[in-house]
Amino acid sequence: MSLRHAILGILEYQPMHGYSLKRVLAEGISTFWPVNLPAIYPSLRKLEQEGLVAHRMETTRDGRPDRKVFTITPTGRAELERWRRLPPDGPMTVRSPLYLKLLFAKPDDYRDVLDWLDKAIDEGRTLLSQLRADQTNPNAFSSFFVRYMRESGISHSEIQIELMQDLRARVAAHAAERDAQQGRADLHAEVSGSENEPTRHQ
Repeated sequence: MSLRHAILGILEYQPMHGYSLKRVLAEGISTFWPVNLPAIYPSLRKLEQEGLVAHRMETTRDGRPDRKVFTITPTGRAELERWRRLPPDGPMTVRSPLYLKLLFAKPDDYRDVLDWLDKAIDEGRTLLSQLRADQTNPNAFSSFFVRYMRESGISHSEIQIELMQDLRARVAAHAAERDAQQGRADLHAEVSGSENEPTRHQ
């Protein structure tokens, strides 16, 4: 999937200005497909140059500058339909910088790992709340497949949070055991050192 087709797909639902489009991509589609947010406006310009989208100026009433509202063109609809009929390219994968860091983490990294997992759990809970709110939002996009993807996102988020919580508990227990072993080793070294000191006679 390319960003250009994601933009076309959203604009097929309804015309939208850049900020709202960015929000839908960031808060909706990014839950199951990585979105390069800085590339949204350059992609819109390119789509317009190619005649796939067009814009009209919308006058605001609160003193802010007028803004562009983008719509999909007939050529854009044809391109979107062509893309829809293509099979998905690439395998289904779950990629995360966190997983890569965990793969190469060392024993001394346990405290950092706990911080990373806490952050991932918090972000997962935020995303889950957002997805659940979209289920009851009358203004959210709704179709059979959109509802399915939203439900899938909720299930995936719940599982991810559960897995992260389980991993955090294991890491915390392992770190505590390691600290305890280190403490016993330090105590043993201290006692051994005291026993080896020469006895002083008065």
